[in-house]
Amino acid sequence: MPRRCFAFILAAVAAVAAACGGSRAPASPEPKPTPAPRPPVFVPLPDASTMAIVRMANNVELAYTIIAARRATTSSVKALVRRERTSHTALNASLERIAKRLDVELEDNEVSLLLRDQSLPRRDSLRALSGRRFDSAYVDVAVRSHRELLVAIDSVFLRSVKHPALAAYLTDSLRPVISAHLVQAERLQSLLTPRQ
Repeated sequence: MPRRCFAFILAAVAAVAAACGGSRAPASPEPKPTPAPRPPVFVPLPDASTMAIVRMANNVELAYTIIAARRATTSSVKALVRRERTSHTALNASLERIAKRLDVELEDNEVSLLLRDQSLPRRDSLRALSGRRFDSAYVDVAVRSHRELLVAIDSVFLRSVKHPALAAYLTDSLRPVISAHLVQAERLQSLLTPRQ
């Protein structure tokens, strides 16, 4: 069973952030007693890294919709697929405009590539299904991926962002869309999950 993507995102974000400017304590020549664990230090991501990760998150959602456009059977799941495709395409277009305005080249980084790689088992599992089982699995993936993205937005991206245009994108565009998709997917999930 694939591990939760947002755990990877947050761990990888911390690693990339540390490589981009975090500092390490010098190595000690003598062993010392192990101190009590401290909470991790938050190191903000550069805006360009945040933008690349968000673009990949949108692309991952779009990849799911490509599969779902061919396999979804219920009208409510088809409606979710259309909404996802339209929204994530528009979110990427807005992000590209911001990158152009800020003169930022969006290049994939360790975290965005990890996000892509972690989506592959989910896509493979969707390709193996059809009918109601597909609809239910697609909605489950939508719920999980949108929850994970909201965690990343709230705990990493919004805490890292420097440029006001990117902050506005995250708070006024991305987060409300992801939240709305999650509400719709959770509603469908409750309808598609068999009652015990």
